[in-house]
Amino acid sequence: MPELRDYQRSAIDKIRNYFAKGKKNVLLVAPTGSGKTVIASSMIDQALSKGKSCLFVAHRRELVMQCSRKLADFRVNHGVLMANKSETEEAKAQVASVQTFTARKDRDDFVKPQADLVILDEAHRSVSNSFQELINEYPNAYVVGLTATPCRSDGRGLGNIYDELVEAASIQELIDQGYLVPNRILAPTVPDLKGIKIVAGDYEKRSLDKKMNTPKLVGDIVTHWQLHGENRPTVVFASSINHSQQIARMFNNFGIAAGHIDGVMPELEREQQLNDLDTGKIKVLCNCQVLTEGWDQPKVSCVIIARPTRSYVMYLQMVGRSLRPAPNKKDTLIIDHSGSVYQHGFPEDTPAWILTEDKIDLVPKEEQPIDKQPFTCIKCDTVYKPTKDNPECPNCAFVPTKKETELLIKEGRLVELKKEKTEPTAIEKQIFYSQLKHYGKSKGFKPGWADWTFKEKYGHFPHTKKIGLKPPTEEVKNFIKHLLIKKAKRREKYVRATTGIQDPQNEGSD
Repeated sequence: MPELRDYQRSAIDKIRNYFAKGKKNVLLVAPTGSGKTVIASSMIDQALSKGKSCLFVAHRRELVMQCSRKLADFRVNHGVLMANKSETEEAKAQVASVQTFTARKDRDDFVKPQADLVILDEAHRSVSNSFQELINEYPNAYVVGLTATPCRSDGRGLGNIYDELVEAASIQELIDQGYLVPNRILAPTVPDLKGIKIVAGDYEKRSLDKKMNTPKLVGDIVTHWQLHGENRPTVVFASSINHSQQIARMFNNFGIAAGHIDGVMPELEREQQLNDLDTGKIKVLCNCQVLTEGWDQPKVSCVIIARPTRSYVMYLQMVGRSLRPAPNKKDTLIIDHSGSVYQHGFPEDTPAWILTEDKIDLVPKEEQPIDKQPFTCIKCDTVYKPTKDNPECPNCAFVPTKKETELLIKEGRLVELKKEKTEPTAIEKQIFYSQLKHYGKSKGFKPGWADWTFKEKYGHFPHTKKIGLKPPTEEVKNFIKHLLIKKAKRREKYVRATTGIQDPQNEGSD
């Protein structure tokens, strides 16, 4: 039987105290990876020992089965109310899919489970019609909602449903205790999202996909992972199914085994992709709106955010996927191509949650002090919290100048300063080299041409020779044209100096 952690026991005690005071609906807030299902299973086990009946409800198959497995660890006899599952009606503990419950509740042959205690997983969805209908079926039951983020996707609180809020532990507390791993954030690119409409509190999906699903941005995701990803098991969050498929295809084109998963795939195909990531058959798994909830794979130590979101709930769900500890896992790497870290802050800087019906303001309007601002190092793209006494980058030890520090306080990212003050990054050189190789191959040049042309621009040969081909931009074509003209002029000068001929093109003419 699993042993509860101190904060898990404390959370259960607080919930019981509220129940004893007549508060029947309590919201439990605990970060992804803190063991919410363990807390729920322990509460169910204790309630059953007192002769009570219990119902655990989730909105996805994976969450239902996760709770079923955890109850089995607690040796709790239970039934599963879900399509394609055999029922155990006599069990006093039931785990139900809310969709199945809703579909069957009005049928004459449906035996509604008894429940003195109802536990709702992913309780930020409690305002949905299906959850509300289920709660109304049990007017006398005690209700516990489980969530990492006690607000809806539009930012409004859940105070109209729950009476009290219990916070088990914060992300930072769990990192300090070793129950979650620290994170490192890189923000190499930030998309321009101007003009994209806001629908239901988040970016309009079709416009967002059009903005993010471009060859350049998809290519940037892959090349930055090659440079920074350290070959870690990785999950990518994309803006659409097509976007996810394109990213997976690009990874595979670069020789990196990658898969894709989405909500419309057959269950067996989804399970196969997840298993391939678990066994190492693929290194990268791309998805759209599938792995944000109800999925647990501790070995994943890199998350790529390729889906901008205004929803703090969505942001924490994405980054939380890789915070669980695993053998030989020291930290997790978050590569943010969405700008989310600048909008929502660092994962561990969660607010002091409150229970309210109003919108929870998760993005501070006032300018934050320097130690609260996300700042991207202009040398290595690492996002960190500098201080006035110690502005040094923890990754490369770069120290901003006084002028850079002043801009840092004002702007945070220093995008324009980066363009003006820094040498080309390794990733920029890598992209340039891949375009040279593509151009040289299309023209039938010798294999070494790309290497020497690269050296002509940067003063050294490329460090990485194994790289995919990328069609050259007009800028690269113009550079090649410039070199050819420069070479022709050098040859002309040499011919004049050695032969006395003024125009080598007219040699032999009268």
